[in-house]
Amino acid sequence: MRVRFYGTRGSIAVSDREYLEFGGDTSCVLVMLSNGRVGILDAGTGIRRLGNDLIAAGHEQFDNIFIGFSHTHWDHIQGFPFFKLAYDSRRKFTLAIFGRSRSARSLKDIFATQMQDEYFPTPLNSMGAAINFWEPENSGFTSDFGIDVATSKHNHPGGAYGYRIHEEGKVLVYCTDVEHGEVIDPGVVAFARGADLLIHDAQYTPDELKKKKGWGHSSWVQAVEVAERAGVKKLALFHHDPEHPDSFLLNIEKQCQERFPGCFVAREGMEIEL
Repeated sequence: MRVRFYGTRGSIAVSDREYLEFGGDTSCVLVMLSNGRVGILDAGTGIRRLGNDLIAAGHEQFDNIFIGFSHTHWDHIQGFPFFKLAYDSRRKFTLAIFGRSRSARSLKDIFATQMQDEYFPTPLNSMGAAINFWEPENSGFTSDFGIDVATSKHNHPGGAYGYRIHEEGKVLVYCTDVEHGEVIDPGVVAFARGADLLIHDAQYTPDELKKKKGWGHSSWVQAVEVAERAGVKKLALFHHDPEHPDSFLLNIEKQCQERFPGCFVAREGMEIEL
């Protein structure tokens, strides 16, 4: 299993000379499986370039491309209207979010709303690809080709979900937009236990976090503590604040590596083999 980061930024996309190393696109991660299939986690603005790259590479997976969403805040869905593969009538997608309250608006309605004519020139139902919206009440599934996917709800305004993907003895855990509170959430630690790679929200510094209670995010110190307690091999700090330029994140990376050598700050275009 390989992972490639296409969007590592949180809240809003940014573009400036001081954001070139770590990137400015919002949350989107490509998961490449050993059998050649791909899956996608979140569809922030980074999914535009992800789609372009798959087209340029001649990727021929047409059936049931899985896109799993941590939640539906703008920075995790706003790239989907610019995802060229979704305009290809030969392709089929499953857009999924797990365990949400049945009283919430449907996932399909949320995506249709952001593409209604007040906001976007092309409606959802004119994109071309076959899109199945899947909102299972259970917390995971096993795919037809043997990939185990588990999910876990964690603290974030409106709720958010982590993903644990297991393939051929390797484990990826994706846990973004999580607020631990005064103590680390033991459920997040248990969910990340033994992962080969943990991708964890680290939007704030500890000082910033004191002023951002209730905003739904973690500090890099909390992310490192989760990694330490869960015994993960590698930790990717993710969901960078739009106010944190390259120089700021390089300093954070230096500090986190002094405490946890397997830690790094996620960069757009970075590829990790588990």
